[in-house]
Amino acid sequence: MPLPYAALALILSLTVPALAADQPNSPITSSTQLSQMREAIEGLSGPNASSADLQQAARRLDAGLDWLNANRERMHGSPALLNERLNLQLARAEIHARLGRKDEALAALEDMQTLAWLPQLRRALRDAPSFASLREEPRFKAVLATAYVPERAMQTKALATIYKDELSLEERVAGLSLFWAEARHGFAHFDNVPALNWDKVYMEYLSKVIAARDTREYYRVMLQLAPLLRDGHTNIYPPRELMAEFFSKPPLDTALAAGKVYVRGVHSASLAARIQVGDEIVGIDGQPVTQYAEQHVAPFASYSSPQDREVRLYTHQLLAGAAEKAVRLGLRGKDGVLREESLARSGWTDWQAPAPFSFRMLAGGVAYVDIRHLESDEILESFRNALPQIMQAKALILDLRYNGGGNGEDGLRILGHLSEQPIPVAASYARIDSAVVRAHSGSYFHWLPIGGGEPYRHAQKHPFTGPVVLLTGPQTYSAAEDMVLSFRAMQRGLTVGAATGGSTGQALHFPLPGGGNARICVKRDLLPDGGKFVGLGIAPQIEVHATLDDVRAGRDPVLERALQAVSQ
Repeated sequence: MPLPYAALALILSLTVPALAADQPNSPITSSTQLSQMREAIEGLSGPNASSADLQQAARRLDAGLDWLNANRERMHGSPALLNERLNLQLARAEIHARLGRKDEALAALEDMQTLAWLPQLRRALRDAPSFASLREEPRFKAVLATAYVPERAMQTKALATIYKDELSLEERVAGLSLFWAEARHGFAHFDNVPALNWDKVYMEYLSKVIAARDTREYYRVMLQLAPLLRDGHTNIYPPRELMAEFFSKPPLDTALAAGKVYVRGVHSASLAARIQVGDEIVGIDGQPVTQYAEQHVAPFASYSSPQDREVRLYTHQLLAGAAEKAVRLGLRGKDGVLREESLARSGWTDWQAPAPFSFRMLAGGVAYVDIRHLESDEILESFRNALPQIMQAKALILDLRYNGGGNGEDGLRILGHLSEQPIPVAASYARIDSAVVRAHSGSYFHWLPIGGGEPYRHAQKHPFTGPVVLLTGPQTYSAAEDMVLSFRAMQRGLTVGAATGGSTGQALHFPLPGGGNARICVKRDLLPDGGKFVGLGIAPQIEVHATLDDVRAGRDPVLERALQAVSQ
């Protein structure tokens, strides 16, 4: 699940923080007090603030900066305190600019840049009315130019060339080099691939991209590069013009259970006349199904855990291929008779995807909510619309078995209706490695805590208090997996089903030559107690798996076990 990187981000409200003039002085001992100090000044910083008010605010800010200077060693070991120094100096610069003290304002901005060069500062300073008097000053222009350096140095716009049938040798090598370099300097999960020699991979793929004859062949090579990192949030995607070449599939939902691949859902009325839920898939294009999956699907599958691999191979990507090429399925029906069906991968006009949100009341007064993603406000709105009935229910079952993630904040908002207590969240870290330290002591990774790890504190005053069971499986992913770890840490109820997919984090997105794009997971998430789950998944407290016989009989043993749990 993508989360904002806030640990070193500047708070660029450009509203001058100020203390109320009658607030007594108190010793500053923490970043929280510094933040509170800034927030408390706001009343003195409006457009009608007097010169005396602004001078009072400046003195208060100076007191905060004096404390930071006296605790410099502590500050340099704390991202929160470093962040506060940036905020205080920005506020101080604005106050001095409004007071007509150009030198003091410029000195404050220059002091900020001894700690951080921030492109967003350039944009904010350029547009803020408070700094209008400084805009022609050479020192101010130098501050803006320095703030732009990271964006200019790190941008990859020159590599984001448009699609064409054949890419130049330079474009092909540049795309490979960019992905390799971004992973080398930012990928968060190299520990999950301990045998991987990333430099050797680069050399091997260099010859492959050089040999690629056209853009299609180039991306066929590149699509096999990202999976080597074994991370579900690290991917390479082809240009829009080639998506149908790689990812077209008929409207079938397939899965693996107890060594058998079967049809789990048919999402086309016209196809349902030929394919039934519970049909076993024994072959694809003349090959045994598992052999086909290992040969034609596995090289292109980015996965984080063994159970995630099964989902990628036998659910998400098993039937994917070129739109113009039909896929031949060898099937065994419930009657045991073998048959073959040839299915088009495109042209289905009656495709009906499962509803992203569904709610119903089950026997015994149990509310059942099935949430398939967290990608839109409509999901949270639908849950809130169902709340009046949920609040009257004897128990609640939340089904996240097929939830691929989305907005983690929405997951926390849903959980907030189940408890009035703060909700634990993942412990998140950014990878920091300094070239200076490498020059002195060799390579190292330093893991910087980000986001604070503070519990979610917006729980409802009148939550649902009945028994709750959460259903999970290997398709429980990203933000949905974050939701599971928080639910487990809340100790609010049981989890039933199978282990989650084991993949979450913040991805860095960037374009590739020819219209493709890529993402690399750059944030490391752990359980609230520090335990690892990326690459492993979160095991349920009650493990239950459906079999092919269950599917053919229309049974859902996971839901049945959950109903038993809430009725006990």
